[in-house]
Amino acid sequence: MTRPTDETRQGVYARDGHRCVMCGALELTFQHRRAVGTGGSRNVPTAVDGLALCMICNGACEAELQTKALANGWKVRRWVTCPERVPVYFPHEFSWYRLEGLNRIRISAAVAMEMGCSVYGDEWMQWRLRVIAGVA
Repeated sequence: MTRPTDETRQGVYARDGHRCVMCGALELTFQHRRAVGTGGSRNVPTAVDGLALCMICNGACEAELQTKALANGWKVRRWVTCPERVPVYFPHEFSWYRLEGLNRIRISAAVAMEMGCSVYGDEWMQWRLRVIAGVA
């Protein structure tokens, strides 16, 4: 993926309430939910490919918090072709959402579990259990 357009970047920031999805900070970067990879790609990211994260949380998603990022939908596996099928958790709101472009729709934890399992199967439940246990 290449850089998002300015319109997509600003739309994602607005959709996410102009706050870091993870910690609520106000200084934002565009988090690519799908891995860009070395050298990037020619695909321009859409709104569902991105989240508003601060620089610290963005870096943590790429390093020590990868399992937590996958369990909460802040990152998605490279092979996921429809990132909108992966729910996103906003911890400072204690809420799950599904993303539809520049809109986010609040969903229950049960619906989030259904969505996560439909994409990742049992692996998603294992990630969630690690997060709940505090080992992710």
